Amino acid sequence: MESLKKRLALRSCFGTFLKVPRWEIVDVLALAGYDFVICDMEHAQISEVEAREVIHACVANELDVVVRLPEPTQGVVNRLIEAGASGIQMPRVREVADATLLRRHVQFPPVGWRSVSTANRGGEYGNVPLSSYLSAIQTAVLVVGQLETREGHRPFDAVLEPLDVAFIGPADLSVDYGAVDRPDDPSVVAHVSAIELAAGRTGTIMGTFVTSPERAGAAVEAGYRYIAVGSELSRMASSERGLVLGLRTAGRIGVADV
Repeated sequence: MESLKKRLALRSCFGTFLKVPRWEIVDVLALAGYDFVICDMEHAQISEVEAREVIHACVANELDVVVRLPEPTQGVVNRLIEAGASGIQMPRVREVADATLLRRHVQFPPVGWRSVSTANRGGEYGNVPLSSYLSAIQTAVLVVGQLETREGHRPFDAVLEPLDVAFIGPADLSVDYGAVDRPDDPSVVAHVSAIELAAGRTGTIMGTFVTSPERAGAAVEAGYRYIAVGSELSRMASSERGLVLGLRTAGRIGVADV
């Protein structure tokens, strides 16, 4: 299967945040046709063991999975990638040092400092030549940094250069600017525009979070390619709330008819 990184180079890809670490959820999302999922270890109650189970289920479904880690560390990043993660996503990237640290955790020397082993699925448990394994992993794994704070991000070009994807966190960024629920605030728009211009200069893919097909379409029109559409948990909550409201409405109609 062609890597998510290669597909992103050609077109926009649609994913969703995964909050419930169950293989059944992965099955449903894979059958729905998503390009990728983001296993959320920042805001969801997902342990490393559960994240690896999600990764295994995604690999079995040929569904790319990026893991969002609140604080990437060498050992955890190593294990998640070796389990089959397509990339690592880091929140609140502010400075060049943040982006560089993430890149180094994900890459082997001389770019990074990941330790080497082929005793994993990607290395066919020692049956793939080391040179082939290193080449494949170095080019395939995504480095995704979330730019969602008012402070930092400057110089923009230098922050973006170590990243494959610059992911705009619209909610956090608007809150940081004191513009809650106002992503169209001029200050927020100017900040995002500066990042977009820098991404054009550095060749960094732009990513963002949206909550509807309409907003996803607008993101595609704006040149975004790594697009996360809500989460399975928020959609379940919305669906169940709508169902119960419909049931109560139907119940009231039934009483009136009698």
